[in-house]
Amino acid sequence: KDNGDIRGPPIEMARQLALDAFLFLVGDPLRITKFLEATGMEAATLRARAGEDATLIAVLDYLLADESLLLVFAANGGHQPADIAPALARLQRDGAL
Repeated sequence: KDNGDIRGPPIEMARQLALDAFLFLVGDPLRITKFLEATGMEAATLRARAGEDATLIAVLDYLLADESLLLVFAANGGHQPADIAPALARLQRDGAL
Protein backbone atom coordinates (compact mmCIF):
# COMPACT_ATOMS: atom_id res chain seq x y z
CA LYS A 1 0.00 0.00 0.00
CA ASP A 2 2.86 2.36 0.78
CA ASN A 3 5.95 2.21 -1.39
CA GLY A 4 7.88 5.12 0.08
CA ASP A 5 8.38 8.36 -1.76
CA ILE A 6 9.75 11.80 -1.04
CA ARG A 7 7.88 11.74 2.27
CA GLY A 8 10.34 9.24 3.74
CA PRO A 9 10.57 5.50 4.20
CA PRO A 10 7.47 3.31 3.96
CA ILE A 11 5.61 3.20 7.26
CA GLU A 12 6.44 -0.49 7.79
CA MET A 13 10.15 0.21 7.35
CA ALA A 14 9.90 3.07 9.84
CA ARG A 15 8.14 0.76 12.31
CA GLN A 16 10.75 -1.96 11.85
CA LEU A 17 13.58 0.48 12.46
CA ALA A 18 11.83 1.70 15.61
CA LEU A 19 11.26 -1.88 16.78
CA ASP A 20 14.95 -2.58 16.26
CA ALA A 21 15.71 0.48 18.37
CA PHE A 22 13.26 -0.69 21.03
CA LEU A 23 14.96 -4.10 21.18
CA PHE A 24 18.33 -2.36 21.41
CA LEU A 25 17.12 -0.41 24.45
CA VAL A 26 15.47 -3.33 26.24
CA GLY A 27 18.51 -5.49 25.61
CA ASP A 28 20.49 -3.51 28.15
CA PRO A 29 19.20 -2.82 31.69
CA LEU A 30 20.92 0.56 31.95
CA ARG A 31 19.64 1.74 28.56
CA ILE A 32 16.04 0.78 29.25
CA THR A 33 16.16 2.25 32.76
CA LYS A 34 17.38 5.58 31.37
CA PHE A 35 14.67 5.48 28.69
CA LEU A 36 11.96 4.85 31.29
CA GLU A 37 13.30 7.66 33.47
CA ALA A 38 13.50 10.08 30.54
CA THR A 39 10.00 9.33 29.28
CA GLY A 40 8.29 8.84 32.62
CA MET A 41 6.87 5.59 31.29
CA GLU A 42 6.30 2.66 33.64
CA ALA A 43 7.84 -0.70 32.72
CA ALA A 44 4.39 -2.37 32.66
CA THR A 45 3.08 0.31 30.31
CA LEU A 46 6.08 -0.13 28.06
CA ARG A 47 5.49 -3.88 27.88
CA ALA A 48 1.79 -3.41 27.13
CA ARG A 49 2.37 -0.78 24.44
CA ALA A 50 5.67 -1.89 22.95
CA GLY A 51 4.40 -2.21 19.38
CA GLU A 52 2.25 0.91 19.34
CA ASP A 53 3.33 3.77 17.12
CA ALA A 54 3.29 6.24 20.03
CA THR A 55 5.83 4.08 21.88
CA LEU A 56 7.95 3.63 18.76
CA ILE A 57 7.94 7.39 18.27
CA ALA A 58 9.14 7.86 21.85
CA VAL A 59 11.96 5.36 21.25
CA LEU A 60 13.22 7.08 18.10
CA ASP A 61 12.85 10.51 19.67
CA TYR A 62 14.90 9.31 22.64
CA LEU A 63 17.64 7.97 20.36
CA LEU A 64 17.81 11.21 18.43
CA ALA A 65 18.30 13.14 21.67
CA ASP A 66 21.45 11.16 22.53
CA GLU A 67 23.95 11.15 19.67
CA SER A 68 26.35 8.69 21.27
CA LEU A 69 23.53 6.22 21.93
CA LEU A 70 22.25 6.74 18.39
CA LEU A 71 25.69 5.95 16.97
CA VAL A 72 26.01 2.78 19.09
CA PHE A 73 22.56 1.64 17.94
CA ALA A 74 23.39 2.31 14.31
CA ALA A 75 26.74 0.54 14.48
CA ASN A 76 25.35 -2.49 16.32
CA GLY A 77 22.24 -2.82 14.19
CA GLY A 78 23.63 -2.11 10.77
CA HIS A 79 21.55 1.06 10.43
CA GLN A 80 22.52 4.47 9.19
CA PRO A 81 22.19 7.24 11.80
CA ALA A 82 20.67 9.47 9.12
CA ASP A 83 17.76 7.03 8.71
CA ILE A 84 16.39 7.64 12.20
CA ALA A 85 14.97 11.16 11.75
CA PRO A 86 13.04 10.33 8.54
CA ALA A 87 11.62 7.20 10.18
CA LEU A 88 10.54 9.27 13.18
CA ALA A 89 8.94 11.88 10.91
CA ARG A 90 7.07 9.18 8.99
CA LEU A 91 5.69 7.62 12.18
CA GLN A 92 4.70 11.03 13.54
CA ARG A 93 2.93 11.91 10.30
CA ASP A 94 1.35 8.61 9.29
CA GLY A 95 1.43 6.40 12.37
CA ALA A 96 -1.65 5.23 14.23
CA LEU A 97 -1.66 7.52 17.23
